[in-house]
Amino acid sequence: MKTLLINGKIASLNSKNAFYEAIGVNGNKIDFLGSNADAKKIISHYDEVISLEGKLVLPGFNDSHMHLLNYGYTLKKMDLTKIYSIENMIEEAKKFIKAHSITNEKWLLGRGWNQDKLLENRFPKRADLDKISKDIPILFTRTCGHISVCNTAALNMVGINGLDKNDPNINIEEGIFQEDALNILYKAVPSPSVEDIKEMILTTCDHLIKNGITSVQTDDLYSMPDQDYKKVIAAYKELNEEKKLPVRIYEQCLFFDKPSFEEFVKLGYKTGMGDEFFKIGPLKLLLDGSLGARTALLREDYSDCPGNIGIACFKQEELNELFDYSQKHGFQVAAHAIGDKAMDMFITSIKESSSYDKNKDNRHGIVHAQITNSEIIHSMKDLSLIAYVQPIFLDYDLHIVRDRVGKRANESYAFKTMYDLGIKVCGGSDAPVTHFNPFENIYSAVVRKDLNNMPSTPYLPEERLSVTEALKIFTINGAYSSFEENIKGSLEIGKLADLVVLSEDLFAIPKEEIKNVYIEMTMIDGKIVYKK
Repeated sequence: MKTLLINGKIASLNSKNAFYEAIGVNGNKIDFLGSNADAKKIISHYDEVISLEGKLVLPGFNDSHMHLLNYGYTLKKMDLTKIYSIENMIEEAKKFIKAHSITNEKWLLGRGWNQDKLLENRFPKRADLDKISKDIPILFTRTCGHISVCNTAALNMVGINGLDKNDPNINIEEGIFQEDALNILYKAVPSPSVEDIKEMILTTCDHLIKNGITSVQTDDLYSMPDQDYKKVIAAYKELNEEKKLPVRIYEQCLFFDKPSFEEFVKLGYKTGMGDEFFKIGPLKLLLDGSLGARTALLREDYSDCPGNIGIACFKQEELNELFDYSQKHGFQVAAHAIGDKAMDMFITSIKESSSYDKNKDNRHGIVHAQITNSEIIHSMKDLSLIAYVQPIFLDYDLHIVRDRVGKRANESYAFKTMYDLGIKVCGGSDAPVTHFNPFENIYSAVVRKDLNNMPSTPYLPEERLSVTEALKIFTINGAYSSFEENIKGSLEIGKLADLVVLSEDLFAIPKEEIKNVYIEMTMIDGKIVYKK
């Protein structure tokens, strides 16, 4: 099938930021870019001609960090994002149980609460969830995914008497679990089958396509309660072999310890294995928690919680050993690090690794990279580290960051500083922590206000990106982070025909309106997969 799109404003986002009026697609590749006049000369060579009526065309969006499978799983849970108080949580949960006929043979799972948005301004507790039900196991996870609360029935399912009362990540009295201790809860929850997982993947992909996202870098391997990564990989492989996987996947492979990762390596997996629709990506390391939950690891105490510096998920020696092993086996590494101390630890692991080859095109990176400073940013530059950032986090974080970290907020979320230094900045959503709507993310990068266009003065306005820069972090830079900038990420002859048509021209409308733009059409692999 050969398709010619004419009468458009086609932003290639190539090295020259060239614009065109027409684009031709032959099979799954771009074979023409030029003016309408040039297109008329070859129009007979195409099977289908589509007039864009002046609409803006961009490369398909690339979300460089999210949790695709977890998003699909979350759709099956109770949505806690709109809950405004503990009492409201209790009332709505009772309604949810009745509406979904949940019995004590099933679990009530929910995600999305945020203590800063609750009237009580505190975490929900075991006693609160016991008011919902004393018989049905209940597990409600904070929006960040780093803290959960459960009721007594859930603790009994886990085995309350077998819990380590000295574990700092477990508060049995309040039913609160955080970071590594969450795995104790999850293992007690019934886990979906491979077919269930495939259905969740396809549901999420349908949502992604409608948002113009054609490529995703996703952390999925431990998304299911049984944490059986083999089932997750099997689901992706089966969909791909069946030619049913509609979005390009680069799997960020999360492992919590060296033995598990060693098993993965012995099975033959390595970065780059796969094809253009499903590929094994980096080793993903989880080094700390989240800023909102005050579990991100800081060099100094939280300004609004003296004595607390957050949580380190690894000891430095453990991290060094795991990173060094990854380098011996040729893995790219992407490390979740929100706090400055967590970033220090990752940088130290790189510098102290005897197996790290600084002359190799490693493309290691830091996921989130929020509470930075000049020292860290220059180390990232020196080590050629990628910054996987989520501009949409500013919608919430700009209201809490100064309370959390004080003057350290003056060097945080430093997108423009990184970009201008030549650090490859890649944009993501971290869905389901936030939604993957790319226009809300681009708006956040360009305007640096919340989605209500507040406050009146942007948070660190000098760190705003231009529209072109913001688009590149969600397209060509994302392709770079998966070693695929030569086949996608910009609209150039010979590259994959992944593109989107927008409702409005991002270059012409007021920047405050970017968040309201939507997708008119999505093309992946030369096929139109969505039309509004």
